[in-house]
Amino acid sequence: MERKLMLLVEGGLTPLTDLDALTPPLPQLIAYWERKRAGRAMPAPADIDPTDIPRLLPYMAIADITYEPLDMRYRLMGTRLVEMGGVDRTGTSIREGHSGERLEERLAALQRMLASPGPVALGGRLDWLDRGYRKFQCVHLPLSADGEKVTRLVAAYAFP
Repeated sequence: MERKLMLLVEGGLTPLTDLDALTPPLPQLIAYWERKRAGRAMPAPADIDPTDIPRLLPYMAIADITYEPLDMRYRLMGTRLVEMGGVDRTGTSIREGHSGERLEERLAALQRMLASPGPVALGGRLDWLDRGYRKFQCVHLPLSADGEKVTRLVAAYAFP
């Protein structure tokens, strides 16, 4: 089954069919994920080896998914992501790192991804009081230990 990428722009989801609109290294991670998927719905976590793609590593995040309650805990945060965000979230969950409306937005986005597992591209801008704002694009790619339920996400971020 072919899935469309989705682009989140200012709170709305719009189908993104032109992969040329994604900034490197996002297309490279999608191509790697597709190779590892090898015809399955999604690759297994064991199929993904960040040392296979060292040039993407600074831009990558890997997170475990839990369902009761719904959450996502970061296993890996690339150095460029830490630099851009100003904090290393490795070992923390989105529930620990966010609250209120921002937490609800993040959980709703995660729920949408899990409802129809496949590549999801998100874009928008990051607002920082002391840094102004920066545009970003990211792609979240599901992984499954049993071939059906998403148990991990691998993601990459770009700052065009």
